[in-house]
Amino acid sequence: METQDIIALALVYAIIAVSLILAMTLERKGIECNVRKVVHIGVGFFVFVWWMFTEGWIMLVFFTIPFAIILLLPMISEKAMPIKELNDLTVNKGHRTGLFLYAVTISIMVIFFGDHWTAATIGIVAMTFGDGFGSVIGKRYGRHRILNGKSLEGSLAVFVATAVMAAVIILYYGWLTSAGFYPGGDSVATVPFWVASIIAGLVSMVLEAVCPGQFDNILTPLAVAVAMVPLGL
Repeated sequence: METQDIIALALVYAIIAVSLILAMTLERKGIECNVRKVVHIGVGFFVFVWWMFTEGWIMLVFFTIPFAIILLLPMISEKAMPIKELNDLTVNKGHRTGLFLYAVTISIMVIFFGDHWTAATIGIVAMTFGDGFGSVIGKRYGRHRILNGKSLEGSLAVFVATAVMAAVIILYYGWLTSAGFYPGGDSVATVPFWVASIIAGLVSMVLEAVCPGQFDNILTPLAVAVAMVPLGL
């Protein structure tokens, strides 16, 4: 393990801690918002630092697998989490398996998309930012129902959030590559970046609309990542 791996781990755990603290603070203060989605979106910022890991196993052993276990324990026993708000956030607010599958998906990306890190990252932002903002906008402003109780407004939010963040990721990884920080050859798409971003947004929007809620955290990001691979990412 190198120094940059330690820095990456510190940054990842800081992102997770800040997201959880913010969500629990909002819950305790009674501020009206979807606190689960605060975690969902907040933890997603790890995609801006996970490129720093030098080996996939470091992420699995010290980040994704421990994260999955922490989220699995409350599903087994509601007394597993000593902090009431954290236990409630994990198993009672939203789909019981949602956050656990969130962590499982990140692990799958690490294992199977090592040569397509940019594609994996875009898949992750579809799950975190796309699904997160889609849920927030859909619940607050959704008026026109389409499939599985989802709203047109929420689906459009999924598309916009995913497309925008996909563009940010492509440009960000392109900058990292040109600056010599990221040695991967998967940061330049074979199509204009905005085309790849729109494709990611469309795939994410469709999958979010048709997938049952408890499975979209695994099917949507994987489908988006797979769609990005033929585009050179």
